[in-house]
Amino acid sequence: MMTGTTEIRVGQQSPGWLLGIVLYLSLCLSMAGPALSFDQRVLDSTVSVLPQWPGKAVGGLGGPAGRAPEGSGVAIRPGGYIATAYHVIEPAVGLEVRLSDGRILAAELVGADEASDIAILKIAADLPAFVPAPRAPVGSRACIVANAYGLDLSVTCGVVSANNVANAGFNAVEDFIQTDAAANPGSSGGALVDGEGRLLGMVSAIFASQGDGNIGINFAVSSGLLERVAEDLIAGGAVTYVDAGWRLERPPRDMLSQKAGALVAALPPSGAASLAGVQTGDLVTAIAGRPVRHPRDAMSALALVRPGGEVVLDLWRDGRDRRVTVSFPAREERPAVPATAAQDCAFPDPVCLARQAVFPVSGFDPLASSVRIGRGLLVTNRHVVGDRDTVTVYTPSGPRPGRVLPSSYPGDLALIEVEGLPEDGHVLKVRGPEDLTGPLHTVGADIDRREIRVFEPGRLVFEPAADAPLGRLHVTSFMQPGVSGGALVNEAGELVGIAVGGGEGRFEAIPLSDVTRLVLGRGGPDAGAVQARLGEALVACRAALDAFDPSVAESDAETVVSLTASCRDSDNYGLLLEAGRALGAARVFDAALDLQLEAAEQVPNSMNAWLSVMVSLQAAGRLEELEQPARTVLRLADGNPSALRRAFAAGILVKNRDLAEAAHAAMRTAGLPDAATAGQVLARNWPDRP
Repeated sequence: MMTGTTEIRVGQQSPGWLLGIVLYLSLCLSMAGPALSFDQRVLDSTVSVLPQWPGKAVGGLGGPAGRAPEGSGVAIRPGGYIATAYHVIEPAVGLEVRLSDGRILAAELVGADEASDIAILKIAADLPAFVPAPRAPVGSRACIVANAYGLDLSVTCGVVSANNVANAGFNAVEDFIQTDAAANPGSSGGALVDGEGRLLGMVSAIFASQGDGNIGINFAVSSGLLERVAEDLIAGGAVTYVDAGWRLERPPRDMLSQKAGALVAALPPSGAASLAGVQTGDLVTAIAGRPVRHPRDAMSALALVRPGGEVVLDLWRDGRDRRVTVSFPAREERPAVPATAAQDCAFPDPVCLARQAVFPVSGFDPLASSVRIGRGLLVTNRHVVGDRDTVTVYTPSGPRPGRVLPSSYPGDLALIEVEGLPEDGHVLKVRGPEDLTGPLHTVGADIDRREIRVFEPGRLVFEPAADAPLGRLHVTSFMQPGVSGGALVNEAGELVGIAVGGGEGRFEAIPLSDVTRLVLGRGGPDAGAVQARLGEALVACRAALDAFDPSVAESDAETVVSLTASCRDSDNYGLLLEAGRALGAARVFDAALDLQLEAAEQVPNSMNAWLSVMVSLQAAGRLEELEQPARTVLRLADGNPSALRRAFAAGILVKNRDLAEAAHAAMRTAGLPDAATAGQVLARNWPDRP
């Protein structure tokens, strides 16, 4: 899946030039009272994680700080069990940890849970395990102990800014503690501790992109979620989450004027919530005493419940508060579901039926999706097929060869002709859908589950810009790797677009008008030439990106020219953004901005493209040019937390009061937990503000 700008994971490899870039925004309130000492024994329970990533430098060998991918870890149980962030070790081919006394030991992976970004390691040393901290009130002291920038363990302190943050947009399962204690690349997996050295959580992410420094909005997985996930991983290497068997949505505005919560939109009769008495149309207001303001709050609260457990739900129905207890089956006692068409699909039948028209496909991309639009005709993304003439389509009767049909269409779509598709199989018609206003679902390949599935719904945020020939649909419908080339459908099961991907909580699909152009361009006089040119450029761009080394690119003009030329020739929006980010990481800012602005011109309503432009402008120090992209991001944000925070930060950075106040107002409207802190920042920068 092509992705746009994403929030940086603080355990990622970071270019050395980040060390010199600090965005001082005064988001931390000064702490009154005398300074408190720090318990040095906390360092003995924290380690530096040294993953060996293919093709990357190895940490712990004395190289320049920030060049090798490094992270942190916390001792959670006796016997050498260490928790760290999954994204730190995901691509690793070997693992070591460095203890506080300098020893470096081999580590083995016990298990990992991508949904919560937690991994458990084991080493041959029995470190003192952290004691979990009780819930810390907002404003209480909090310190991060971590291996920031690979400089070994260090301590930064601040306060707890918020608890139970579930909508930061980093992980599928989130139960974050927000803090303004400084976190930087290398801090992922580090300890967030209270004033007595007890574990509040494990550092996971910051709201910053490559090119940004810490701005005081950092997140740690709560010790409760960490302990719950670690128990499953240590016991069996995988995590089992409970399933209430419902689909939740944001309630309409008229309901929000009376009560906040998550609306029960669909409820199969055999699910745990239905059996407990929950009804469609109920508003879930609290789970286990935790307030629910958003569907992700419910997901976060349920993630703490173990199979075989139960939880109390507070509901609002017909103007009255109600309370029910939901019991969940143990792992081996999952209820049998009647063999119906929707037995594994909690969405409307027409949406579930659309799965029959989506097929996994492998080509240049090893696994993606394709949509059946005719008897033997599929459509997928061009970046899935690359320069291939043939691909493999996986059908119910087994793998079948597919022939890529040349077309003069210049965008990120490709046609595949394949024989042997089910004669009576479902076909999604390429015609204008009746409704774009309701929920929209992505239907595509789930790599982990090895199946075609329907993902959680979202809605249309922006249609393609009127003056953009290759514009896209911008939606909140969830997408993940493997769904590229899949279907975006409405509640009636009608095809709306072809999924591409996205980031920052905003996802994109190619509209049906482009699918029509693709089909009409088949077999034209220049179809073969267009197909060959774009396919070859796409493959060349990908090869150049894979070989790109940002540590030497600043002094290697030939490499920069080659990367820029091949990615520009691909005319692929996703690759333009990716190449721009790579060049930005190498401090080649002019070339980076050229590609990012070209992507933004191709897809003007892309929040991801404009966020990339903002990051590069900030990193380049071209602050005088930052206002217009920031205002564009604010216009496109539609309540997106990351975009609003970035627009606010830009307003403070360039000292533009109107921009900062507009972003702050949008943060308050969206109900962001740090809106109050942002208001204090405004007051400190403009004391005359009422």
